[in-house]
Amino acid sequence: MPEKRIAVIDCGTNTFNLLIAEKTESGYRFLYRGKRVVKLGSQGIKDGIIGPDPADRALKALRSYKMLLDRFRVQRTEVVGTAALRDAKNGAVLLRQIKRETGFRIRLIDGKEEASYIYQGVKAAVHLQEHISLIMDIGGGSTEFILCNRNKIFWKRSYRLGAARLLEILQPGDPIKKTEIRRLNALLKEELVSLENAWERYPPAELIGSSGSFDTFAAILLKKKQRSLGKKTQYTFDMHAFQQLHRQLMSATYRERLAIPGMLRMRADMIGLASLLLTFVLRQSKIKTMRLSTYALKEGLLAEMAP
Repeated sequence: MPEKRIAVIDCGTNTFNLLIAEKTESGYRFLYRGKRVVKLGSQGIKDGIIGPDPADRALKALRSYKMLLDRFRVQRTEVVGTAALRDAKNGAVLLRQIKRETGFRIRLIDGKEEASYIYQGVKAAVHLQEHISLIMDIGGGSTEFILCNRNKIFWKRSYRLGAARLLEILQPGDPIKKTEIRRLNALLKEELVSLENAWERYPPAELIGSSGSFDTFAAILLKKKQRSLGKKTQYTFDMHAFQQLHRQLMSATYRERLAIPGMLRMRADMIGLASLLLTFVLRQSKIKTMRLSTYALKEGLLAEMAP
């Protein structure tokens, strides 16, 4: 029997995402999108440990997804795990428990595989051109960078600089202090030397942020204009408006960030660090143009399953 209904579960550090699609003659159409907040890094990501509460949230999310897959009569499911699961010292124990209780066999992918899937997802959402773009995907445990155009990837790398990891390493004040911002910038300058070397070799004309924190930046800026993305898969940022938002995030407390229209509760604690990471990259690269791709890893993996 042909596999008509397929699904991807992306087990990320902050969220477990489910995408269900149906194959068509022209590719596929989406039937369901789901997101469960798990925050695998909330109890020890800097020490390489997944705590009992995050592990319990992961199991609950996957049990609920199992029921949805049965309801949609999905015939093939790919389940992948990224930074938190691949780095955790006790990750294998949790993977065995997941297999035993849900039947899901999670395939751990490395940073380069993750970057490749992100590229394919962005290509499906955004009109890439001949000029070089820098794709940036800020996750919870890692951040991926891809220098590419519409034809190929020139360079890619994953760094252990996800927003959840930075939050646990820095444990910033509320609001973040100037000394903490300087400390983070010094860390990024040290860790991202290879990225700076890469964009000197392959100078990017624009930055494309994929999903995650970039979705939140866009949602906040659009709310101010009483607009929304709707079904659009890409968005061009007003850079002046983003800079204003960045300054707002730097001076806001957690409660004030929560109150910003368009802010997701799950991102309010780490959105400031994501903004600092993005601002550092924009400043160092001198990129002046930025777009959002609402597609990322899961859509890239889906594209491989249903070419």
